[in-house]
Amino acid sequence: METLLTAIGLICGTAWQRRRFMIVFVFLCTATAAAVSLALRPTYRASVLIVPNQGASGLASALGDLSGLAGQFGISAGGEDPSRLFPDILQSRSLAQTILQSKVTGADSVTGPYIDRLGVKGADKAEVFERSTRKFQEERSRVVLNPKNSTVKVVVFDHDPLVAATIANRMATELDRVNQEMGRSNAKEKREFIEERRREVLRELEANEAELTRFREENRSYASSPQLLLEFERINRRVRLSEELSLTLVRQLELARIDEYKDMPVINVLDRALPPAFRHSPRRGLIVLTTGVIAFVAGLVLVLVWDGRKQFWSAFAAVRHDTPGM
Repeated sequence: METLLTAIGLICGTAWQRRRFMIVFVFLCTATAAAVSLALRPTYRASVLIVPNQGASGLASALGDLSGLAGQFGISAGGEDPSRLFPDILQSRSLAQTILQSKVTGADSVTGPYIDRLGVKGADKAEVFERSTRKFQEERSRVVLNPKNSTVKVVVFDHDPLVAATIANRMATELDRVNQEMGRSNAKEKREFIEERRREVLRELEANEAELTRFREENRSYASSPQLLLEFERINRRVRLSEELSLTLVRQLELARIDEYKDMPVINVLDRALPPAFRHSPRRGLIVLTTGVIAFVAGLVLVLVWDGRKQFWSAFAAVRHDTPGM
């Protein structure tokens, strides 16, 4: 304990002796940090909160059909919540490239492609596009999924508050568009399958009805023969089954046609992005405070090292002077 107190006293005494250097050093470092923080361009953060529309057809129904089919074979499809796919769609290359090619208007009233605002350089357009896509996915956008309530938050960072809000809302719009296209594609495939199946059932029904007609013409007194009566019931049962199946397919076909042209939003936007009034970064006060603390510690280390060096050489010179033959 006494050793620790002695060390603390030595450090404080050395710092006090070199207080002018410490003050000047800390002041210069914090002033430089303040100047650099003021020179940095402010970055604004805009976010939009979305949830899946459980009443929509689209992707939700497609996932429901897939999960139900997988469950019949004992396979877990990971639930029927379509929001689990939203982060992958929002962070996909195709959606990012669509956003980059779209035009935005900033607070300076300048309109142009969003890719131009990223300021990415490259040897050719392909390289610029590739680097811009990676920058947008890794630095300018963030997607957070809350599995508890299935909400998805899309966060966009930009030097222009209006652009940040515009891109965030546009990402939500593109997510809904992609999901609706996937839903329509699924509904179209389903409708085409039902149509083909209905044609097959109608052919089977016509064949069964023709067979039943022939049987009645060839066996007018089939009711008096148990064997002919059994054969009649078999053919008649196939006819009724084909009729019921045909009616079921007609209903399913109408539902599939409605789903194919239904224009219901797949997502609900709970909170639309608004241009932020305050910057997200740089946090100038925190930068200056952190720099001041680091500068104080660094200055203290420099002072201790310098004084220790002087004491070492003084002691070494004294030992050399007192030692004969040196």
